[in-house]
Amino acid sequence: MTGPSENTRLTRSGIFYLAAATVLSLLVWLVVHGIVARQEKQSFDDAAAQANQIAVFFERHVLGIFQYGDSYLKLVRREYRQHYDIGRIEALMKEVPLNKSIASHITIIDADGKPLLVSGHRIKPGTDASDRDYFVHQKMASGDELYISKPHLGRNSGKLIVRLVRRYENPDGSFGGVMFVALEAKHITEFFNTMQIGPKSSATLVGSDKYIRARSTYGPQGPGQDISGSRIWKELARDPVGIYLQTSVVDDVTRYYSYRQVPDYPLIVAIGLSVDDFQQALGASRINLYSIAVLATLLIIITALFFYRQQQLMYQIAANNAELQNQNAELERFAYTVSHDLKAPLVTIKGFLGLLQKDLDQQDRDAADRDARLIGEAADEMTKLLDELLELSRIGRQMAASERRNVGDLARDAIERLAIQADERGIVFDIGDDLPDVSGDPGRLLEVFQNLLDNAIKFMGEQPEPCIEVRARREGRRVHCTIRDNGIGIAPEYQHRVFDLFDRLDPKVDGTGIGLALVKRIVEAHGGEIRIESTGPGQGTAFHFTLPAADD
Repeated sequence: MTGPSENTRLTRSGIFYLAAATVLSLLVWLVVHGIVARQEKQSFDDAAAQANQIAVFFERHVLGIFQYGDSYLKLVRREYRQHYDIGRIEALMKEVPLNKSIASHITIIDADGKPLLVSGHRIKPGTDASDRDYFVHQKMASGDELYISKPHLGRNSGKLIVRLVRRYENPDGSFGGVMFVALEAKHITEFFNTMQIGPKSSATLVGSDKYIRARSTYGPQGPGQDISGSRIWKELARDPVGIYLQTSVVDDVTRYYSYRQVPDYPLIVAIGLSVDDFQQALGASRINLYSIAVLATLLIIITALFFYRQQQLMYQIAANNAELQNQNAELERFAYTVSHDLKAPLVTIKGFLGLLQKDLDQQDRDAADRDARLIGEAADEMTKLLDELLELSRIGRQMAASERRNVGDLARDAIERLAIQADERGIVFDIGDDLPDVSGDPGRLLEVFQNLLDNAIKFMGEQPEPCIEVRARREGRRVHCTIRDNGIGIAPEYQHRVFDLFDRLDPKVDGTGIGLALVKRIVEAHGGEIRIESTGPGQGTAFHFTLPAADD
């Protein structure tokens, strides 16, 4: 059994190992968190670099498409200005065919909005483009400028197209109409879809008017949409080239965007790489790292528990060794008692048996009665010592079922048994009010109070106003009891011997030296502790002990 000091050391060891395991586990998780953070930063840097590389390529791709479309448009316009003959234009387009992988067709419209030529298509009767934004814009334009329309579904092609529009003049310099090359929006961004960057990544071409011209995505979202709420405009105000993180105003997907202004055109390209696509790539690594952290934490906990258990075993071994030493000391004192205390009554019996025989031979009745009485007292003394040794050996092995008992009732029952000794010395007992109930072997509990009260009566000395107090209070699941007297007290240097077996500090006082050892064994058998308190000789003595509290 471990004592209070061992329990305190075990508690401190447990706290130490718990703190050490916690600190080591925190270090492991901090390291893992740092690695994950570095991987995420590296992922962002990689995404930024990759988005920037693709944006450069996309910018060149867009620039090539628009330069080709505009150059072809200027070629047709120059030819038409020279002859104003649609036949010459058709012949030119046969000699220099339009690249269908870039543009679907070219259209010439007169000053009234009537189409004169739609390459590759028949002109639908009644077609009128005079209300179209590109026609109105170029009709009102003061000079020669390229107009890039918003995406439209072509009336003849039925495809989503972006028009590169320029005006032309009549021979007299008046507005003659417009010409445009129809660029299919899908051709602008289709290269991006072949790169398989990620299902949620995108390539976007937007005009400086904040309307999307073309967008590569997993649906028809974007083309023609106003994205004036995008962060890109704030970034462009600071730098024509850059990268930023934003949740798209088109489809609510968070992406790393790399943007660039297209030279000589009112266009901006933006490559958006989805954060989710990159996070999926990091997922497996993150799972592995967190798995390692969990396993390391479990290993740390198991190791801490192992060392704590080893510490417990060491303390248990030390406690068992101390217990064995105490038991050996008790055995030594027991051997002394058997050889001395039990031998003394036997010597008395043997001596008085010889005297009894002599007195009987002399027919001295009074002397024979005296001899027989002394022989009986010696036998009674030996019987009492043997009974108490037997009782001490049973503590912890033979215990009755626990019962509920009131501390005040136990004290009063013990006082009743000690009434003769108490009355002889004029003892006054002070038993507290409303004392709590305890739980335990009722016979053993009564022995505790009887032995402690008997000890207080024996060592009262010549106190003119002898008094013994009994107090108790509940503390959680335990009851703290105190039996205090105003007797002779005990010097501090002898207090550690009070509960030793057969240890009688005052041989003049009647007793076997077993009573307090018996009390200690009973209290500990009930899971409690007992200690003595005395400031010195003449200052009285108090015994403090704990017992299990009775369930409410």
